[in-house]
Amino acid sequence: MKIRDKFWLFASRAHDDDIWLGKSTNDRFTRWSRITPAEGALMLGVPNVIMIGSDGDPAPFSAEAYGYMESFCRMKEVVWSVTGSGGFRTGNEERFICELAKKYPNITGAFADDFLGFGEDQGKGSLISDIRSVLDTSVRPLSMWATFYTRDIEKSDPAIYGMFDNLSLWTWEYKELDNLKTNYELFERKYPKQKKYLGIYILDYPSGEPVPNEYMELQCEYGLELIRSGRAEGMIFLTNCVMGVGLPSEYWLREWIDKVGDETLE
Repeated sequence: MKIRDKFWLFASRAHDDDIWLGKSTNDRFTRWSRITPAEGALMLGVPNVIMIGSDGDPAPFSAEAYGYMESFCRMKEVVWSVTGSGGFRTGNEERFICELAKKYPNITGAFADDFLGFGEDQGKGSLISDIRSVLDTSVRPLSMWATFYTRDIEKSDPAIYGMFDNLSLWTWEYKELDNLKTNYELFERKYPKQKKYLGIYILDYPSGEPVPNEYMELQCEYGLELIRSGRAEGMIFLTNCVMGVGLPSEYWLREWIDKVGDETLE
């Protein structure tokens, strides 16, 4: 297995983050990204995609949703969102994912984005159980993933987050990456049984600016260290809809993946 086999693109519809790109025009030649999920994965050279719905788009069972899956024909693994950005749910995502699994052998899991940490956690445990019970009817086992922010580590409830198979850790503001090692070690201690992924932003959403290259190096090299040592299952790069606009952080990331991606894991 190569290092790049551990890399994932966190993806959503093209133009989804134009509002964030529009906060500033520094370090780019356009405010609008036209890059689709499949294009983003190709540009980075990563073989796995996490497809996240945004405000219900693409809708489960829609022609658009199946069209996205067709575009992932060369992807090694695809995980589809069971909750989208901001925790949005139509309510039939898990049934749709089971249908996708029948047709597409590279569907391997369901991703809960922003499922926790938005409002009260009351009732979330029973909802996770309900989703899991539907996923368990799939033609093959499907893993359950979730977004986890460093700001939530201390207050998070292991009884809820512990119901997921895979947790991905994200640092919302790039300056907080100075605490990444400490936060990840706390994350490990609190959730020892879950498979863990390190989330990598290339745009700093609070400022609308690209993550500085020194911080790209900090988080990517640390993630690589975690993968090599077996402390992380992989890294997730966010996202196609801030790519193709000239961000220095994207250029840096592409070069870095080219450099380390074909290394063989022991």
